[in-house]
Amino acid sequence: METIKDDDNLKITVKRRTWFIGSFTPVKIQFNGRLIGTVNSFKETEMNILAKKGQLMCTSPMDRESKLNVQAGDRILIKDTLFSRTANILIAVWTILVISNLIYTSLPDTKPEGLFPESGLIVLSVYLILCTGSYFSRQYKIVIND
Repeated sequence: METIKDDDNLKITVKRRTWFIGSFTPVKIQFNGRLIGTVNSFKETEMNILAKKGQLMCTSPMDRESKLNVQAGDRILIKDTLFSRTANILIAVWTILVISNLIYTSLPDTKPEGLFPESGLIVLSVYLILCTGSYFSRQYKIVIND
């Protein structure tokens, strides 16, 4: 029978720094294919694993994976991919434009079409394209944080 020594423990710290899209759902963390926990948005979790090194994996919705080889003492950061970051910015900008247009049209003596003459169908289409694209893409990547 093999005894477990202290140096066989893999102690890692996992931080999650993700923006709006997907921030309300926890990210599943797996080590060598086994689920070891979850990390909520803007949280830091310390994980102890009985191994010297291995492969850490975080899973986005639709089972899009990001993998990283880790060893004891590593500080891991879960962050948005470039596409997810871009989608976050576009959704925020689009929301500000729509709200400012609604406020403008509610003021007296303004043009009924508002600042931007868009229809409700165009607004809904842009939101659906951005949200669907970001949902089906890999939203997160894991990196070693220095």
